[in-house]
Amino acid sequence: MSEISEISEIEALKSAKNSYNYALNVLQGRFEKGENVISKDAHYSYYYARAVLKGRFEKGENAISKDADYSYLYARDIFKSRFEKGEDAISKNSHYSYLYALDDLKGRFEKGEDVISESAHYSYRYALKILKDRFEKGENSIGKNAEYSYLYALKVLKGRFEKGEDAISENSQYSKLYKKNIYDAEKELEQLRNSITVHYLYGIEV
Repeated sequence: MSEISEISEIEALKSAKNSYNYALNVLQGRFEKGENVISKDAHYSYYYARAVLKGRFEKGENAISKDADYSYLYARDIFKSRFEKGEDAISKNSHYSYLYALDDLKGRFEKGEDVISESAHYSYRYALKILKDRFEKGENSIGKNAEYSYLYALKVLKGRFEKGEDAISENSQYSKLYKKNIYDAEKELEQLRNSITVHYLYGIEV
């Protein structure tokens, strides 16, 4: 007989871990007597909701809401939508703010944009995947990183990103790519526009 299956109800009530394991492995269902102790722990509150209740565990939501990781997971796996109570905690973490916008809100998470803007990586990803447009608040961070400055210019702005050109100029790989795919391409497009304008003004067939 396993150690878990031998645990008594009295032992189970001594900790959130014991109560969760008792519910999951012994009762294989809800353990109402242990919910108070479980509810004080974000980790076990989330897993109790997901693995035991297979739905909301309202008593544990206060503990969950104080943790960015479990607030994001709870929103994703339990609500399958936003978890407003956990948004303050999420908004202090760029990683979970981005994931919350991507997976849970499927759109902007304005409360998390300040912390997202501090990261070049997440500012670029937020612009590309969430806004599908420029993210001005994050451009200072992006502009300090050659790789993300180039990618931001190429995939988001689809043109020059002047704020990132100093960082790009210090990286030979991204300097070449930027010159070829952004700067030269933009010049060629401008020349084509000018040519079409001249032909139009003077009635010359293109």
